[in-house]
Amino acid sequence: MKTDDLATANKPRLVFLNRCYWPDSEATGQLLTDLCEGLANDFDVHVVCGQPNSPETQDFTKKGVQRRRNVVIHRLAHTRFPKRVPAGRMANLISFTRSCDRYLKRERLHADVVISETDPFLLPLVAARHARRVGCKLVCYLQDIYPDVAEAIGRVRSGWFTGKIRDRLRNAYHSADRIVVLGHCMRQRLSTSPWCLDQSQFEVIPNWADCRSIFPQESHDNELRRREGMNGRFVVMHSGNMGLTQRLDVLIDATRSASWPANATLLLVGDGAVRQELQSQVERIGSKHVRFLPYQPRGELASSLSAADLHVVSMDERISGCLCPSKLYGILAAGRPVLAIASSSTDLFQTVESQRLGWCCTPGDSESIANSVSHAAENPAQCSQAASNARELALQAFDRPVLLNRFSRMFEELIGSSEQ
Repeated sequence: MKTDDLATANKPRLVFLNRCYWPDSEATGQLLTDLCEGLANDFDVHVVCGQPNSPETQDFTKKGVQRRRNVVIHRLAHTRFPKRVPAGRMANLISFTRSCDRYLKRERLHADVVISETDPFLLPLVAARHARRVGCKLVCYLQDIYPDVAEAIGRVRSGWFTGKIRDRLRNAYHSADRIVVLGHCMRQRLSTSPWCLDQSQFEVIPNWADCRSIFPQESHDNELRRREGMNGRFVVMHSGNMGLTQRLDVLIDATRSASWPANATLLLVGDGAVRQELQSQVERIGSKHVRFLPYQPRGELASSLSAADLHVVSMDERISGCLCPSKLYGILAAGRPVLAIASSSTDLFQTVESQRLGWCCTPGDSESIANSVSHAAENPAQCSQAASNARELALQAFDRPVLLNRFSRMFEELIGSSEQ
């Protein structure tokens, strides 16, 4: 069956490009799945994606085209080396980018708007070529900014090579009709040197949570706490990817401080490139306050997130403005206070501070982290007020329908302008 035979009559077509999509449990894949399924009532939505790193089910077409919940999924084959191996990660990046480029050239997939995400970060180059090829609008939807992230955390050296990558990406961004970023700190980074992009191109649309499926639950009657024997403990949770940009090693060091409450457990839920290193660190220092759990099923997020008394959202200060952690919105939906470990210039820090959602700490300061945890544990009334503020803000500003409506309006404006 040809891909254009799958078109939905009388609906403008959106074509998304991203390696990660359902059934991947990674946050970017889940967010894109939410977005595409939410837009499918009003648009003919197609996703060109790759193989999931952490599938929640094996019941999907491994290679080829399938329709799920009114979204047409074009699943491509590519290399799948372990993420924790740097050379393997790079091979996966290049492999999927090439597969996507070849597929779009071969299929000449019609679109009214082609939308490139950044998994992998070279996809905007592919999207820009396809937009020129089929004569459609281009949106670059940036979950993070590369090569800035890689330079900041020392994975690559700044120089001729990263400069060439930035030049090529800048050209793609210049050709975009919209550049969607997650926060004002990301817009600020891209509108100043060395990027110097036009601020009129930007649309600031944060990520979201589904406040119907993620909602506050009483911690004293929480299944995860019962199952893991943590009733009576003050649970400090980090839930999600364990990568190089969170500096979770500093968070673990905080558990060694004399200020760390004796009844507090740091619960690291998820997986990622540095999980093994973090487990080795815990064994090396002999901390009894740290535990690890795998990713929890998405259908149980309300329960797993509600198991925490305090949630940690941590950003290496070197990546300020390169990304905005999506885990914040699920935490807010679950009505839990936040410990933000981030630079004061980030949307994360400013949101937590201005909306009174919890506490903020300077990155890299384990003693400050331990003191904040101690303060939270000793002030249940303050935690309760922060939790109430969190849920209210989630409903008003970060609920899925609110942000889907903003995307829908943006696409309608772009398509309407091309028809005039």
